[in-house]
Amino acid sequence: MNKTVFALLCAALAAFAAAIALADDPAPAESPVIAQTLFSDGTTNTWTQADLIAALQLINRKYHRDCESPTGRNAWHGKLVSQSVDTNALTKTETYSDGTSFTFPFSQNTPAQNVAAANAKLKTTMTKGVPTALAAARLRREQEKATTNIVTVTVTAGGDR
Repeated sequence: MNKTVFALLCAALAAFAAAIALADDPAPAESPVIAQTLFSDGTTNTWTQADLIAALQLINRKYHRDCESPTGRNAWHGKLVSQSVDTNALTKTETYSDGTSFTFPFSQNTPAQNVAAANAKLKTTMTKGVPTALAAARLRREQEKATTNIVTVTVTAGGDR
């Protein structure tokens, strides 16, 4: 996890705990400062309860956005240490080095999409590594399969020769 994000998260969580303790008291007209942190230039940053809630909401949204991708999950939770598949429940579970697990359902459309993509590749790779005449014949055959030509022949019995 990024050190700046981690420091911000720790400061926000500590201040949030203090904010919860003050939540029973009625809020005065001006929100009291419940925590202070330092900016990188050494100046003081003050936090009110509203500031802390807004910061935690931002961190929460960033976390959930990041955890949608393997790279983001790796950044927050460390290396992927194991994966397991439950074929009965149709789920895949990933476990990361900090012990956090994510479970994902299988997509119902993925196999069909994979087959369609593989079949599309066959038509382009079928000509690689074969003689030109054979490649041309295969291409002609694929075009014949794609088009349907109906030929109608009319035969009249006892007609002209």
